[in-house]
Amino acid sequence: MSTQPNIIWLTLDSVRADRTSMAPEARDTTPNMQRIANLADGQAFTNCITHAMWSLPSDASMLTGTYPSYHGTGLWNEVLPEEIPTVAERFSDLGYHTAGVSQNAYCSDSTGLSRGFDQFDLVNKSDFLSTVGVRTLLKYALKLRTHSGGYTLSTDQHRTDYLALDLAKRRLRSFQGSEEPFFMFVHTLGAHLPYAPPLSFRDTFTDTLEQTTDEAIETAVEVSSNHYRSTASGCDFSDRTDNALAAMYDGLMSYTDWYVGQFFEYLNSLDLGPTVFVVTGDHGDLLGEDDVLGHQLSLHDGLVNVPMVVHGLQSLADLPADTLLQHIDVMQALLLEAGASPDSLDGFQGQDPRADPRTYALSQRGNDTYETAITQMTEHDPTVDTDRYHSGLLHALRGKRFKFLQSEQGSQLYKLPDEQTDVLELYPSVAAEYRAAFEEAINRVGESQSTDTQRTMTDEMKDHLADLGYVTD
Repeated sequence: MSTQPNIIWLTLDSVRADRTSMAPEARDTTPNMQRIANLADGQAFTNCITHAMWSLPSDASMLTGTYPSYHGTGLWNEVLPEEIPTVAERFSDLGYHTAGVSQNAYCSDSTGLSRGFDQFDLVNKSDFLSTVGVRTLLKYALKLRTHSGGYTLSTDQHRTDYLALDLAKRRLRSFQGSEEPFFMFVHTLGAHLPYAPPLSFRDTFTDTLEQTTDEAIETAVEVSSNHYRSTASGCDFSDRTDNALAAMYDGLMSYTDWYVGQFFEYLNSLDLGPTVFVVTGDHGDLLGEDDVLGHQLSLHDGLVNVPMVVHGLQSLADLPADTLLQHIDVMQALLLEAGASPDSLDGFQGQDPRADPRTYALSQRGNDTYETAITQMTEHDPTVDTDRYHSGLLHALRGKRFKFLQSEQGSQLYKLPDEQTDVLELYPSVAAEYRAAFEEAINRVGESQSTDTQRTMTDEMKDHLADLGYVTD
């Protein structure tokens, strides 16, 4: 068996750090993540900052080790440029077998993010039978209360994470006894809207609601399914709606954490040898903060601060929990742990949290994403105030105490956790520090890459993305 560690990277869609059990004053939504972090070889990091606020650019950064304004994927590129090497290709060069499982069509062959994987499966409703097989589908049907909305024809009530994870477990079983180490990347739906937890998790946080669980789920699904309409109205929700959204979102968080625990226990039951396990979010979701519902327009911490739990990665052991990290830093550490030499990681843009600890983390949002959201919002309300959002390419430079926003429209500075009050004039020296650090960060990112390759998606893939609230061509 190889002395190189196996590596599993589990990405949970739309999970935010401040709704986990690791966050102060939060509900106990993620006891399994907390348990994994508390193990001897575990660690949870509370300041993991994503590179983007939606799946395509975020996953592209994870899978290339570069920033959105470099790879351009999900900003101005529909597909990852061919000249940028992927993490899967780098692991393959190190002798790894590479496997990917995704529930999001933006992480698939259609966007080039599957490049370099020996096996890559998109678990999409158009081909469940051919992808996961009859046996998995039958098991899912028997467990609809645990993993979905029960026997209902409402597609927005069904969560299909079970199908992806059962397929991932099948891949793990096939790796037993192999002399070849493996790298597995799994992207599940997590807490992605619409906020409809499976039946067995709907009552988890409803004790204090002034409505029944059925009424709360109806409210949460209706409002989150129409997130552009909600954002156009400035998310002017009643307390009743606010509470329903929070309860159902946290219910989804709890369900997601439950299957994280199940998956972790399953991999430890197999004869796989030393295995590093990483669980994180691609981005979060806003529940009305910054006048936004879902993941659009903003680079608020509710979108870019996500959980990061690592088990078995010695190079990050014993770092303080509040260490400022980005996904590309952790992926770089994994490649080095797998045997990559520092020289071989030319073009990788991560930082070593021990030798080169971060003072700032950079997140970015493209103009196309902005325009899509504004177009959808103005269809609901032609008079909507769009001036409160930055158009164009938006950057957020986040430290531990402040966040600096920069776009063509100008700069803003926030003293965290307040992201409503611009303190640029109150802290001129801090603003100057962040402005200089931003210029340095952009210079380090380097020249943007572009490609004319167009994304190709089937009608079924587009329908699936539409179910998740995305606007597709």
